[in-house]
Amino acid sequence: MPPTRTREVDTPQEGQKKNKFFRKPQYEEKTQGVQKIKSSIRQTKRLLAKDKLAADVRVETERRLAALEAELTQSEASRKERNMAVKYHKVKFFERQKLVRKITQAKKKLAEDSTDALKSTLYDLRVDLNYVLHYPKTKRYVSLFPPEVREGGAETSESPPSNPERDAVRDWVKTKMTAGELPTEPEMHLDSRGERNDDPWEQPKSTTKKGKGKLDAKIKAKAPAEPEHDDFFAADDDGEEE
Repeated sequence: MPPTRTREVDTPQEGQKKNKFFRKPQYEEKTQGVQKIKSSIRQTKRLLAKDKLAADVRVETERRLAALEAELTQSEASRKERNMAVKYHKVKFFERQKLVRKITQAKKKLAEDSTDALKSTLYDLRVDLNYVLHYPKTKRYVSLFPPEVREGGAETSESPPSNPERDAVRDWVKTKMTAGELPTEPEMHLDSRGERNDDPWEQPKSTTKKGKGKLDAKIKAKAPAEPEHDDFFAADDDGEEE
């Protein structure tokens, strides 16, 4: 009689290991959430399209539709924020580290010789650091340093040409620092890796809808009608994220 072959059964521990290594990516789960909201919106609109719909049901359905559309807008904005964060992480990391080093050097010089010029330099560096840390999350990042510097080249002493979008954000940062809504010493709110700590500045008042709307309007007002891609200032861009 030939030997009987039995199917190997995974132990609970092995099953847990498999589940651990085969989890769905987070971005995939988020995308599915957006699709689910869109599906609910389509179903709600189909219901509203019916002629014989009770008045109270129609009112309730219209409220549900408005809530779903608001949820979709928020979900899509969050997805764009995540895409932008991933896309510009390397550029922002470089600029953050470089600015922290420059601030440290400026503070040492100030300790030896306190001059107005050095104080002004330190202030500008802190504005730039807040610029990197609090740049609008859904906007294409405009770099503070040209590509050659980010790739290890030496900085020039010449003042770089102006960029409307960058200038608008820097002006906004200065206003918020003066109002106490952004830290005047942002380097003190970073951890050992140069990342922001979970402190009161993590979500300043300026991130509210009202503050964000004012900044967006200011950027649009300063930017040209048809802004061209500026390879010197804009972070290396390989296409906009949808």
